[in-house]
Order: sequence, then C-alpha cells, then structure tokens
Amino acid sequence: MSLAIKYEELEAIIFDLGGVIIEVDMGYPYRYFAEHSSGDNDILIQDLRAIALSYEIGKIADQEFIEKVRETTKLDKTDEEIKTIWNGMLGQVPSELGELLYKIKQEKKTFILSNTNPIHIAEVEKRFQQSITQYPLNNLFDEIYYSHNIGLHKPDQNIYNYVIEKNNLNPQHTLFIDDNIHNVNSAKALGIQTIHMNPPMNLPAIMEIIDN
Repeated sequence: MSLAIKYEELEAIIFDLGGVIIEVDMGYPYRYFAEHSSGDNDILIQDLRAIALSYEIGKIADQEFIEKVRETTKLDKTDEEIKTIWNGMLGQVPSELGELLYKIKQEKKTFILSNTNPIHIAEVEKRFQQSITQYPLNNLFDEIYYSHNIGLHKPDQNIYNYVIEKNNLNPQHTLFIDDNIHNVNSAKALGIQTIHMNPPMNLPAIMEIIDN
C-alpha cells in the first residue's frame, strides 16, 4: 500500500477515536437489543440510532438516554445493565499506541475528533489507562473534541470546519484519519488530507508508510 501523503509536510493530525485508537464493534448493542426485544427489528434499530444521535450531539443527558433505550426496547434492564450493553461495542486500546501517539505529539499538532457520548468516554478513558499506563489520554493530544460537547456530528462538514477554525489549521497540511468512509469523504471535500482506516490497516502501519 502506498499513500500520497508525506509526514514531513503535515502540520496537524486529527484522529478518530473508535476504530482508530480503540477497537470497536459499532453494531453490537443494536444486535443485542434486536435479538432480545420483540417487534420489528428494523424499526427498533432505526429508533435506537435516532436516540443515540440525540445523545451524541448533547441533546439528551445520560439518564434520559438510558430511559429512552429502556422504553424503546421494552426490556427490564437496570441502568447499569443498559450501560454495559451500550459499552459492549468498545474493544481494547492496543498498548503500542502509547509511545506512537507520544512521538507524534512531539512533532505535530494532534487532535481527537469523535462522535461519542459520556457513557462511552468514561469507559474509553478507563480502558485507555489500563492499556497505556504511562500516558493519560488527555496528555497525548493538543485538543480533544467530542460530538456531545460541541453539538456537532460527523460527517457534517461543520464539525471539521469547527476544528480547523478553532486551531487555525491549514486543511492542506492537516491529516484526518477515520474508519468511516462517509466521514473521510466529507473531510476530503473541504481540502483536508484523509486516510480511510479499515482492517487490516492499523495506526502504526499507516504512520510507518507516510513517514517513509
């Protein structure tokens, strides 16, 4: 694999979180709820995704999210059980990313830009610290932008413009790495350098390629 991106020409790198830094199975909670609920699975998943979007742009808080999930699925689950199912999409953080991200931060401006929510972030930070004990997540990036904090959601182009303008970045010298092709294409349309990261690609391999 070859990429037309040269590391030395980059001023900043924007990383997605799920699927780039932490392993994810985005469909897990939806499959679980569909398998354990009655009724039309397609409608159920559509309704759950709408609830999740509201949660991920900060329109509803944790407790309202949990109650809406319980009401929609009609499952007799406690708050903690719903949180556990929701966190079931999260995997592990590869331990080798600690030193890699630390090195990149010494050389470039680095950012996280993630569609996410408070329940997931609490769990991500815990798993990150378990895997990468030497560096807290917040110390490895200049700024971290979570959708629920800024009220914007990828692939809406406003979210990329928000980060670019906030940090006075030059899109042509900024790299965005994401595992969702729609997010990548949206950023690319703004002139941002992009890499669509999907298996078997991983972050160390990508950085090695563009650094050569």
